[in-house]
Amino acid sequence: MGHRFAKRGSAAGTGRRFHGVIVDRIDEGADRPGEDFALLCPHYAGMDAALADLIGSLPVGDANGAILAAIPSCRPGPGLYAGILAADPFRPGPMLLAALKGCGVRAVVNLPTVAMLGHSLGLALSHAGIDYAAELRTLAHAATLGLDAMAVVSTAAQAAAAAAVGIGAIMVHPGPAARDPEVNRSRVAAIAAIVAAVRAIDPGLCVLVFRHPGFDGILDPVGDQADGVVDWAIRPYDGVLAPGSTAKSF
Repeated sequence: MGHRFAKRGSAAGTGRRFHGVIVDRIDEGADRPGEDFALLCPHYAGMDAALADLIGSLPVGDANGAILAAIPSCRPGPGLYAGILAADPFRPGPMLLAALKGCGVRAVVNLPTVAMLGHSLGLALSHAGIDYAAELRTLAHAATLGLDAMAVVSTAAQAAAAAAVGIGAIMVHPGPAARDPEVNRSRVAAIAAIVAAVRAIDPGLCVLVFRHPGFDGILDPVGDQADGVVDWAIRPYDGVLAPGSTAKSF
């Protein structure tokens, strides 16, 4: 697995498209040609994308404890983004990032994220300092430490805020899929508008689209408009816990 897009997005306007995957572990011998980078999110272990939408974003469990435990066995390279809960009230950003950098991490992404939370739940969490602004502060601090940072966004306003703090890559997340196809088609149109908005903010900013499997392929045309796509590559548990991973360098 090879990877490098420049901090300000070398893919834009070049015809070079990136392909990434969201994984819960790194297995030796699991390298898949054509994948440029991986977003490592052990907090999502055993979940499908729909379940991750429901509980993966909430500040339950210990997402950052999981990534800190997983990283030492992964031999992280430039193609591996450590997925962090960037608004963790119990592990402040500077402490978390310093620990990850000390383990060899070179890049981080705010996944799991509170980007999709809204209404009363989002407001309640914001009172505890768990909000998107806190995530961006952590990602911005990562850049000061020399780490690459990718921002997961679900609105044009979040994308603009991420660009304003110098984030070099943005992944647009469509949010949970609905049962109503018309609702999903409307959401796809909104994602296309966010991609266009990112282009207007900075044509050199690398913008990726998460091809949520719940949308049954209707996100593909929007992904074609972006610099690349990210796919879900976590196998749900089927009543049996997955075996532990073995070290592999990315």
